[in-house]
Order: sequence, then C-alpha cells, then structure tokens
Amino acid sequence: MKNIFFALLLFIYSQNLFANNPISSPTFSDIIKDTIKGEKYIFDDKNIIVDVPKFADNPIQVPIFIDAKKIKNAKRMIVFADLNPIPIIVDMKLTDLLPIISLNIKVAQETPLRALVQDNKGIWHIGSADIKSFGGGCSVASVSSSDTNFDKYLGKAKGEIFEKDDITRIKTSIFHPMETGLVFGNSAFYINKISIFSKDKKLSDITSSSAISENPRFIFETKNKSEDYKVSFYDTDGNEFSVDIK
Repeated sequence: MKNIFFALLLFIYSQNLFANNPISSPTFSDIIKDTIKGEKYIFDDKNIIVDVPKFADNPIQVPIFIDAKKIKNAKRMIVFADLNPIPIIVDMKLTDLLPIISLNIKVAQETPLRALVQDNKGIWHIGSADIKSFGGGCSVASVSSSDTNFDKYLGKAKGEIFEKDDITRIKTSIFHPMETGLVFGNSAFYINKISIFSKDKKLSDITSSSAISENPRFIFETKNKSEDYKVSFYDTDGNEFSVDIK
C-alpha cells in the first residue's frame, strides 16, 4: 500500500507540473528530461523575463532577451526552443555572469522558448514565451557563407563594454555562418563554445549551437569589475577566435 501511495503522489506531482506549464507542447517533457536529468523544476514567469517579438517575420534572425537576475546566485542557464530541430540554443555556466543574455536565433516554426535558470539550491526555474512565426529559419543556408569575402571576414569579432552602477554590460559580435547542417550539401559549421574572461579570471563557459543566427551578436552582464575583458569563440572546425574588449 505504501508503494502505491507514493506512486500516486508522484503521479499527481508530475501532473501538476505539466498543468502549470504556461505553454504546452508535445516535446517539452522529453527535452526537459534529457536536459536536466530528472532534477526538480518549477515554472517561474515572475522571476524570469523572456522577451520575444510579437511576430517573428524573419525566422533566421529572431531577437530574444532573457533576464533572470531576480534569481540570486544563479549557477547555470539553459535556453531552448521546444519545436526547433536543434532545440538547445545555449547552456551557460554562470561562474561570474548574471543570468542575462540577448542574442538572435533561428526558428523552424512557431515554438515555445524556454529559459531554465538553476538557483543555488539546485532547483531549476523556467520562464516561457511563445515565438509566433511562419518558420523555416533552421533549413536555410547562411548568407554569409556565400559572400565572396567569406575567408577574409570569418572570425572577425568586436566588442564594447558599458558600465552602469555595479554592473558591466559586455556586447560582442563575430562574423560566422552558423550553418546548421540541415540544408542538403551544407555541412554543420558553427560556434559551439564561448568563454568569457576578465583578465586571467574566467567568468563563464557557454556551450552554443547552430540554432543561433549567423554573424551572432551577444549581450552579457557581470558584476565583476575589470578594465580588460576577453571573449573567445571556438567552432566545430577547431578554429579559435578571440576579441579583447577594453
């Protein structure tokens, strides 16, 4: 009887989690199991802002902004799109970064976008928003890879820093095709890791995917004060590109 009772409680708990999902989708439960491996999560749109366009008319360049700084001492942030063929967009170890990011992504169709933020107790908070779009952005070849100056510009990066009160905002961009490999005849070729440094201190390691738009632009924030930051980009062909930001 005791085993049946606990099984019933677990079923009710899992049903409540599903019922609290603000945007249901057929793939959410499988992605969340693969991503956080059964760890506890709650839906938390109060503490996580997920800002997306009202309608993404350009599915290869969809601007998104996530702000979860209300979750103090956050340890990790993962962003994924439920209905993309490549769902995981970024996985950030927030060693010394705030749980904030801005970037452009590709969408294959209308999809929920999720921001998962792990607090210092190990609980995942999930913010959600619905990206409305006609889609098709994940199955289009990069424009930059067809540029006659592709080799000349590949890996060219730049950055700026802005300070406000106790927060430093890091803006950076890089010329890269971010090919998904989903277009016939085009191999996957994209930035799969980003590392951010303050002098000799590492602020974050970020795993990234080809769901990010070509020639990506990023915004990060940190409370770590420095006069010298460096962002290093690594791609699937073994290239490393770095930019010093002062």
